[in-house]
Amino acid sequence: MGTERLGANDEDGSLSRSRLWWGAFGLVLLGILVWIGYRYVGWVVFGVFTYYVSRPITRRLQRYVSSWTIAATMTLAFILVPILLFVVLFLGVALNQALQILSSDLATEVLNRLQVPVTTLPSDPIELAVVLVSDPTYATFVNQFGGILGVFTTTLFNAFLSLIFAFFLLVEDGRLSRWFEANVFGSESLSVAYLRSVDQGLTSVYFGYTLTIFVVIILSAIIYSLFNLLAPAGVRIPYAMLLAVVTGVFTLIPLVGRSIVYVFIVGILAVQAATIDVQLLWIPALFFASMVLVFDNVVRTYIRPYLSGKSYHMALVMFAYLLGPVLFGWYGIFMGPLLMVVVVEFVTQIVPRFAHVEPSVGPAVLPDVEPGDSSSGEQAEPTDVDRGESPTG
Repeated sequence: MGTERLGANDEDGSLSRSRLWWGAFGLVLLGILVWIGYRYVGWVVFGVFTYYVSRPITRRLQRYVSSWTIAATMTLAFILVPILLFVVLFLGVALNQALQILSSDLATEVLNRLQVPVTTLPSDPIELAVVLVSDPTYATFVNQFGGILGVFTTTLFNAFLSLIFAFFLLVEDGRLSRWFEANVFGSESLSVAYLRSVDQGLTSVYFGYTLTIFVVIILSAIIYSLFNLLAPAGVRIPYAMLLAVVTGVFTLIPLVGRSIVYVFIVGILAVQAATIDVQLLWIPALFFASMVLVFDNVVRTYIRPYLSGKSYHMALVMFAYLLGPVLFGWYGIFMGPLLMVVVVEFVTQIVPRFAHVEPSVGPAVLPDVEPGDSSSGEQAEPTDVDRGESPTG
């Protein structure tokens, strides 16, 4: 009925006009998608991160509920969103402590720069509105507040879009993957094998390493706060929340890792204890022994192996997390690991085939080293939630 095959050739042997037109139209659509992705690249990457963090939880919940939609909704609404809010609040406290270190007079300086004489504002609402609109000083303040409110609203909206994007992937990932395997790549193609390897790597990095950092941060904050609560007066860990964040970030550093932070804290505690009573030096010594012998072993033996899947060398992970924000901004903490996984899997899975060499099983990268451990070659056990799972469902 007038149907024309896109792959058919003209009498002259050239590609059909229909195929050329559809190809041009496809390029236009691709350009639009690239433009949209470029404008919202940070939130798209954040949505991908949310998907990979939520997917293992959703798959476990789906064993007890009747629908993927219900499982995805429960994961995002009752688990992930509260955790994200807690992390944002926690990082806000840590940032406030960092600002206190930089300048104790920072808040006063900001208020002075705003130059808002709040004591002279009228109490009547109508008069207040007239003053805020007419007075240049107040108008400047209103504009600044409006700008801040606009940024907050836009950020909240973009975060909501990222959650919707993650929700769509959680519900439809299997169907999308099967369609692409059947109609685009082929179930046994090299492209599918590569994408499966990337999927396993992103699961390891996002669900494994990132959650390990967050868990270390939260546990460190609890330990530091309990120490300050139980320790004698005058022997306190200053800026406990900020140091907890530093402890989690330093988890990425091979060999020494968290021990650097412990030594720094012990140095502060030792100075405080020696100033009060030399006999109190056992407190920082006990703190150091507890963190190195107990806490680090818990992280190394239970937390990291449980969360991590496919293992990458910690130096690669460290550079991905540290250079990502420097190169891309706030979303670099998600973009850096994504690019690392895509590049490493390409080098280990695709490049050997160019040389007609069959790639080795698993990630052919340098042996992993657990931060804070002098031994090498230790690789994390794969998680049971994603063993054998492909990106394509």
